[in-house]
Amino acid sequence: MTIELEDDRSITVSFIRQPAEHVDVMRQAGRRLAFRRPTNAHNQAAWFFVSAIGVGAGLPVLFHLLRTYILVPVFGMSRSMDLGDMAIIWLIPTLIIYALILIYSRWLTRRRLAAMQSRIRPDVTITVTITPEGGSWDSAQTSIWLGWPEIRNIGRRNGRIEFDTESFVTYIPASAFADQAEQDAAFARILGFWRAAKPVQP
Repeated sequence: MTIELEDDRSITVSFIRQPAEHVDVMRQAGRRLAFRRPTNAHNQAAWFFVSAIGVGAGLPVLFHLLRTYILVPVFGMSRSMDLGDMAIIWLIPTLIIYALILIYSRWLTRRRLAAMQSRIRPDVTITVTITPEGGSWDSAQTSIWLGWPEIRNIGRRNGRIEFDTESFVTYIPASAFADQAEQDAAFARILGFWRAAKPVQP
């Protein structure tokens, strides 16, 4: 539902928070915030160089130990087996281990998402009020006010209007609007308020 006040100086919308959507916003926001952190190119190059040396030096040693203590005495393979043959033999269990790790990782991710969703109370009505000074997100339990200088960016992602700050993201979902045209109009007005308060954009 959308309500516009008579003086046309604010936008008020309300929606029912959905735990799955809220967790999705949190996950995507975490990724974007991680990308903002500056990385040291010299450290990355150093780690890559050290890793390459470690792999290059470690593989022959590993294959030697495998041939000496496992493949020859346990499986009765020839001692004349070269590193290429060992690499091919070792490829199959390596792929199996990788597949198991991938399956476990996806299962663990789903479990964590379910746990996060279970901690978010469903059916909470959020009322968002946007004015030329900023925006507020209010429910029966909490209230957040953000002035426009605190908001780093405003964008549309996955049908939502999202407001990025330095440390978190808040949003207005598509369900807060009657249709796409209403959301488009609200988004344009929100950008107008934000840009008027922040004449110099990042």
